[in-house]
Amino acid sequence: MIKKKILFVLDTLQGSGAERSLVEIAIRFKKFTPVFVNIYEGDMLTPILKKNNIKFYSLNVPMERNFKIAAERLAKVYEIEKPDIVHSTLFKSDAVTRILKSNYDIFLVNSFVNNNYSPLRYKELGYVQGLKLKLVQLYDAYTSRKVDFFISNSETIKEAKSKGTLVSKDKIKVIYRGRNIDSFKNINTVHNSRLIEELGLRKKIVLLNVSRLIERKGQLDLINALPLVINQYPNIQLLIAGHGVFQNKLENQIEKLQIKTHVRLLGRRQDIPDLLEISDIFIFPSYFEGLPGALIEAMLSQKIIVCSDIDENKECVDENSAIFFQLGNSRDMADKINYAINNKKELKQLGRNAREQAIIKFNIESISQEYESTYSSILSK
Repeated sequence: MIKKKILFVLDTLQGSGAERSLVEIAIRFKKFTPVFVNIYEGDMLTPILKKNNIKFYSLNVPMERNFKIAAERLAKVYEIEKPDIVHSTLFKSDAVTRILKSNYDIFLVNSFVNNNYSPLRYKELGYVQGLKLKLVQLYDAYTSRKVDFFISNSETIKEAKSKGTLVSKDKIKVIYRGRNIDSFKNINTVHNSRLIEELGLRKKIVLLNVSRLIERKGQLDLINALPLVINQYPNIQLLIAGHGVFQNKLENQIEKLQIKTHVRLLGRRQDIPDLLEISDIFIFPSYFEGLPGALIEAMLSQKIIVCSDIDENKECVDENSAIFFQLGNSRDMADKINYAINNKKELKQLGRNAREQAIIKFNIESISQEYESTYSSILSK
């Protein structure tokens, strides 16, 4: 039997949350043949595709919003592959596939993966940038009418994006992002012992944050909270794993607060399961998310989690699996971190509960099957 084909269109294959999630889901397909296209440069995930014999195309479109050029190049791929479904993820890829839809009779699926038009995002922008975002939102809403179906990575994002783009909720299905649950239980004691020595963590209380270094991830709040933690626990060490445009601002604040010996900015890391294993508490102060993959990984690692009280986080964890602090409140965050450290032994049950919840909701094998079932369902209508 010839398998039906899904053409996944992404901005890049560089390895951020949405891209990595789709690759991990697609390599597990049994009923459909996935093909990937990345519009712009960035190929960190291509070794995974090669290893799993999945075809991919790189369009190498000059960066920024060259949607017309991208659509022309994508059309050539479409003519070669003749997929049954085109599925794009992230705004630029969505815009390109919607142009493609104008010229071809395709079944088009888009993903809702983040809260682009959050009131918090508008609030942090100046007038001009806010006006530009409003124009993007109007364009997004207008062209969304061309899309046949949407897959959202959370109920929170479904609600927000439906409201922000006027897409009917009947056209949106929620399928969570998945994770390989086995990747977060195999402990390499020898390797992790070396990692502890390498990072100078012997006899330290280790706090870990994993996310891009951008304003909405809340790392500045975390750094501002740290002196209040250091006052009670001088042997604290904060690790921040991630890269991004906010790095200089974080470094300047670390210098200003004179806490350089207590903070390590690790940059992009490929050993997140090991970092989770050697950490005591996972801190996630984000202002808004899609479905927070880093938080899910902390759940699978049975970490004590201290996170902001946003709806996106609460869709993953609850009071039985995490400790919440008031969004943007560094003092409340510090108080909750100090509480977690002081009661670490008793709070380990939160970590066990978190892993149990993650296995039920975020197992990559189940998620992959749900994607295939959804594709089969919408093609049969």
